[in-house]
Amino acid sequence: MRQVSSSSILGAGDIFFNAFWAFWEYLYGLIWRKGCALYIGRFAPPHKGHINVILWLLSLYEHLVIGIGSCYEVGSKRHPLLAVHREKMLLASLTQANVDLGRITIVHIPDYVDNFDAWWNDVMSVVKLYRITHFVTGNEEQILRPLKEKGIGVPFFLVNPEKELPKRYSLPYHATELREAIMRGDYEMYLRIASAGTIALGRFTEISQAMNGTATQFIPGRQAVDLIITCNGLGADDYHVICGIRKSSKENFPGWMAIPGGGIGNLESPLDAVVREGREETGLEIKIVNRTLEPSNVIVAGRYIAEMRFVKLFSTNNPKLGGREGGSSQLFHIHLDVAADEIELLLKSESDLRDVKPRQIREMLQKGLAYQQTEMLLMVAVQLGIFP
Repeated sequence: MRQVSSSSILGAGDIFFNAFWAFWEYLYGLIWRKGCALYIGRFAPPHKGHINVILWLLSLYEHLVIGIGSCYEVGSKRHPLLAVHREKMLLASLTQANVDLGRITIVHIPDYVDNFDAWWNDVMSVVKLYRITHFVTGNEEQILRPLKEKGIGVPFFLVNPEKELPKRYSLPYHATELREAIMRGDYEMYLRIASAGTIALGRFTEISQAMNGTATQFIPGRQAVDLIITCNGLGADDYHVICGIRKSSKENFPGWMAIPGGGIGNLESPLDAVVREGREETGLEIKIVNRTLEPSNVIVAGRYIAEMRFVKLFSTNNPKLGGREGGSSQLFHIHLDVAADEIELLLKSESDLRDVKPRQIREMLQKGLAYQQTEMLLMVAVQLGIFP
């Protein structure tokens, strides 16, 4: 494991000190490292301080569960990035730090407005699922104080990085300063604070739009993913999209054409949700082979190497577009450079979507799709060079 230094220039004494501690932590890990810790943060976006805390925890515990908090919040100064991007930034940063990602699990934890008990129930679900032995937090106001006031006993040890983090891991910066550096155009400060994965993925436009108040806002309600899978037709711009027909018994948009999609499960990453929905509604196995990249590298049906690109967050509280619940959906797109008839042989729906097959994009845009999926398909069509 490589320590992330708090200084870009190290003297001989610093190098010797860091080498000594790296060797000591290696020996400690071989002999005493055990247990599973849970570390929750917003990571909006991840900075070097976050990564140093994670490296410290990995020197103490065998496994670390990272909870990405406020996982649906986006589009505001405090929450400028979707959790799917924060997850990739974290994983890319840890890869750069030579961390074994097999020792890391990432879960997504939503906010509950003025409902600490609901949030704590999610936390305890993680504790039970992963047999958490240590809970890492220095958040006195929002976590430690409510626990004390409510008299909630905890079945784990509390670890407070604000008090226990060794000085060699400590950095004086916070995510607020990172976001402000981006808005000021202070690239030198940005490089000083941002983690390696944050630098690699960037996402400056989303952060700037959120800080300026022009970003797409998260809307409470049904939180979902949608997946557009396109493939080749007969002509140069005759692309097809895999879609099917919703059952007539569905409450929202019965009998409508629709692309694969559905709700994000509790604690589930949108990346895992879109893979699951793709498999359930098309029969296509989608394996993400590198979660640190945007777009993600994927293998479809065990034979097609492709990219899965995040397209956009769609939000609405209009029941004509969002159904009875309203909410937000994260759209992903995979293009397979394969003929439509070849893909059709592989399709098999195990969900409420029937008659799933590739259909001409232009035809589907004319007919219209459920929810906001017509607008979604139009956006992807334009990216493919189709102008209906």
